[in-house]
Amino acid sequence: MAVKKQLRVHGSAPPAPQPPPPPPEWAFPLLAGLTVTASLAYVGYKFFENKMPEVQKKLKEKSWRQESTGRLNEIMNELRSMQTADVQARNLGDEGCSYVVEALAFNDVCTAVDLSSNGIGSMGLLALIESLKHNDVLNSINLNQNAGGDEGATAIAEFLATNYTIGSINLSSNGIGDEGAKALAEMLKKNSTLTILELNNNVIDYDGCVAIAEALVENTTLSTFNMSGNYAGGLGANVLAKALERNAGIVELRLSGNDLGNEGTKALAEALEVHQGNLTSLDLGNNGIGLEGARAIASYVEKCSSLTSLNLYMNDLGDEGCKLIVQALKTNKTVTSLDLGGNNIGPKGMAAIADLLKDNDTIVTLELGYNPAGPEGSKALAEALKFHGKVETLKMGWCKVGVEGAVPLADMLRYNNTISTLDLRGNNMGDDGARAFAQSLKVVNEALNNLDLGYNEIKDEGAFALAQALKANAEGAVALLSLSSNYITKLGAVALTEAVDIVHELGSGKDTTIVF
Repeated sequence: MAVKKQLRVHGSAPPAPQPPPPPPEWAFPLLAGLTVTASLAYVGYKFFENKMPEVQKKLKEKSWRQESTGRLNEIMNELRSMQTADVQARNLGDEGCSYVVEALAFNDVCTAVDLSSNGIGSMGLLALIESLKHNDVLNSINLNQNAGGDEGATAIAEFLATNYTIGSINLSSNGIGDEGAKALAEMLKKNSTLTILELNNNVIDYDGCVAIAEALVENTTLSTFNMSGNYAGGLGANVLAKALERNAGIVELRLSGNDLGNEGTKALAEALEVHQGNLTSLDLGNNGIGLEGARAIASYVEKCSSLTSLNLYMNDLGDEGCKLIVQALKTNKTVTSLDLGGNNIGPKGMAAIADLLKDNDTIVTLELGYNPAGPEGSKALAEALKFHGKVETLKMGWCKVGVEGAVPLADMLRYNNTISTLDLRGNNMGDDGARAFAQSLKVVNEALNNLDLGYNEIKDEGAFALAQALKANAEGAVALLSLSSNYITKLGAVALTEAVDIVHELGSGKDTTIVF
C-alpha cells in the first residue's frame, strides 16, 4: 500500500489541530454519574464543614456530662462513707447539690457536712431538706457562702422547727435579709436542739434583729450566736441587749462589724452584766467603739467571771480606752485571749498592757497588730515579757516597731520561755532587725516555733544572718520562719535553703519551713 508523505516546507504554517474524537455513547452515563457523585461529595463536605462545630460541641458536652457525673458520684461516695464530709467549693450549684444530697437520705454514717462555697440557691436547699427528712444522724451543716437568700433561709427554718438532730448550722454569707431572719427567729421559738447558729455577713437589719431578739427570750438551748457583718446598728443592739438580759443560754456572742457605736455597745455591756448565763466569748470588733464604749465594756469585764475571749479588734479605743480595759483585766482572771488590734493604741497604751502582763498568768493569746506602738511601746512590752506572763501567741504586725523596737523584742526571746508564735510583719526593721533576731535564734529556745518577719524590707544580708543562726542552733531551730514579701534575692534564698538542709541533718531529722 502506497503511503502518501506530507512534506513541510520551511516557513510554512503547521497543520491545523484535529478536534478530539467524540466520546462513545456508552461513556455519557458514566460521566453523568461522576458529575453527580462529585456534586454530592462537595455538598456533603460543606454540610459537615458547617455541622462540625455543632458535632464537636455535642461530643464535648457528652464528655463533660460523663466527667461531671463521675465527679458527683465520687462526692456521693464521700457522703456515704465519711463521718465528716468536706465537699466545700466543688462548684455544685443547685443541680449538683440536688444530685449529691440524695446520699444523705437514710445515711447513718455522716454526722457533719461542709457544703460551703458551692453556689447553692434555694432550689438546692429544698433538695437538701427533702433528703434530711430521712436522716437521723446528721448533726452539723455548713452552708457558708452560698446563695440561699430569704427563700432558702425560710425553707431551712421550717425544716429545723421540727428537727431533733441538727445541732449546728452555718448560714453565713447567703444574702439573708430581714424576712429570712424572721423565719429563723420563729424556728428558734420551737426548736430545742440547735445550739450553734451562724448568720455572719448577711444583710439583716433592725427588723430582723427585733425578731431574733424576741426569739432569744424564749429559746433556752442556743449557746453560740454569730451575727457579725450585718446591719444591726445602735437600735438593733438595744433590742438584742434587752433580750440578753433575760436569756440564759448564750455563751458565745459575736457581733463584730454591725456599726453598734458607743450607745449600742453600752446597751449590750449593761445587759451582759445582768445576763443570766455564763458568757465565755464576746466579739465586738469593728463597731466604732470609742472611750465611752470602752468604759462600759471594762465595767462588764471586771465583774465577769466566765469570759475567756474578748475581741475588740478595729475599734477606736486609743490609749485611754486601752487603759480602762487593762484595769478591768487586772481584776478579771479568766480571759485567755485578748484582741486589741487596730485601736490606735500608742506607747502609753502599750506601757499599760506591759504593766498588766507583769502580774497576769491567764492571757495566752495577745493580738496588738495595726497599732502605733513604736519603738517605745515595743520596748515596754519586751521588758515585761522577758520574765513575766504566760503569753504563747503575740501578734504585733504593722506596729511601727522599727529597728529600735526590734532589738529589745529580739533580746526578749533569749529569756522568754512561753512564746511559741511571734508575728512582727510590716515593721520596717530591715537587715539590722533581722540580724538582731538572728543573734537570739542562736540561743536555744524550746518554746518558739513560728516567727513571722514578712514585709520588713529584709535583704540578702539579713537572710544570711538568719541562715547562720539556723545552722548554729539546729536542734532548737524554729519550725516555721516566714520571710515573705521582703527583698531577698536568689543568693539569700540559696543560703536559707542550705540552712534548712543542715537543720534537718544536724537536728535529728527536725524540719524547718521557710516561706519567702
